Amino acid sequence: MPKLWLPNVEEVLPENDMNYSSVCVPKTLALIPRFLPCLAKGDAIITPRAIDPEFTAYMAAVSDLGSPDKWLLEISARSAPYSLVESILADQAVMARLRAMGKHGAWAFEPYLQTPRVLRLARETGIAAEKTHPSLVKLGIITKLNDKGHFKELATDLGVKTPGGYLAESMPALEKAIELVSQQNNDRIILRKTLFSGGLGNMAGSREELLSKIYDWYNGGRILIEPFLDITSVAGSLAAITDTGVEFCGVDMQTFCNGQWNGFDFPHPDARAAAEVERLALLMAWAVRATGARGYQNIDWALTAEKPGQPIALECNFRQNGFGYVLDFARRYFKAEPGELFIRYREGLPCGHGGTTALIKRLGRLKVHGRPLLLDRPGREAGAALMTPPLKGKCSIALLSRQSGYIKDATTALAEAGL
Repeated sequence: MPKLWLPNVEEVLPENDMNYSSVCVPKTLALIPRFLPCLAKGDAIITPRAIDPEFTAYMAAVSDLGSPDKWLLEISARSAPYSLVESILADQAVMARLRAMGKHGAWAFEPYLQTPRVLRLARETGIAAEKTHPSLVKLGIITKLNDKGHFKELATDLGVKTPGGYLAESMPALEKAIELVSQQNNDRIILRKTLFSGGLGNMAGSREELLSKIYDWYNGGRILIEPFLDITSVAGSLAAITDTGVEFCGVDMQTFCNGQWNGFDFPHPDARAAAEVERLALLMAWAVRATGARGYQNIDWALTAEKPGQPIALECNFRQNGFGYVLDFARRYFKAEPGELFIRYREGLPCGHGGTTALIKRLGRLKVHGRPLLLDRPGREAGAALMTPPLKGKCSIALLSRQSGYIKDATTALAEAGL
């Protein structure tokens, strides 16, 4: 059944947060182009903004998607406060097209995040949206799995190690917890809003620094106050939880720039650490499956120099995610299983201000092992896929191959080309 992709990224962030419209919404809208690589032939996507037509044409060619007018639906206006689903419901032309698509039961929504709003859209259009049972979604099970505090409780119940620290739900409790963690951890502290993603709800610093900032930063909700860990690397596990069981997809090594996630290497280079991450991730996946939740479970794990063989569970992303969407693209393109693939994915690569066509031409001149580096059509054996169009002189590129040596040589080729 073809998928109708619904990039409701904004729903991972609390709409009542004081920075929702000014900070969160622009960041989520900037992510929309990265969903085009998610599409398989026959799929479609609804977008809340225009996407660079040069990048759209590139992805159509690489994934054999056909003419964009058949698979790209853009809404005419965005609601205030912004919600993709509410914007779609208010767009009569898009709703008419969706109702026509839903008449014969041939489509299924593929949301970024399973929510009650998505269920409402499914009811209004007749398009299926049932991975997790609707009653469980309405009861908030998906929200709980994405809540860092709830996830920490689940991990602890299963005997999986998590960071120490406290949970606060008020300003006095937050102040007290900062004092306590400061005394216990040499004044290195991280605060994490439990319902934020992408690092947007995190703040780290000393006791003095945090106490001077929290009055402008905290506006209610639950906060984790934890020791700032001495992390050597962060591993990401990915498991697909379905009605038939659990498929473990693999473990990556995440990369960061200025404290923000900017990509990953797959598979994780430390096989022993990855094996322990897999064991613990499967333990948690089967426990989550027993609750009735269905979908991708992406867990972040801290690996430390002190205890490299004891991964520390940090948080769960029970939704579509960067690791999953790049891995799925590679699986479709090469018709391969995760264990056969090597991937290097980076966001924020400097690419100049020449636009998508200029960047494609630039990549098209590069060769690795005597063959073109750029994946510009189906059927290549290895190469580089442009995963987002240039924005403010930066882009995202995935290097994909069945051979680890190719990834190393392709990385060198990109670096020599200034990427």
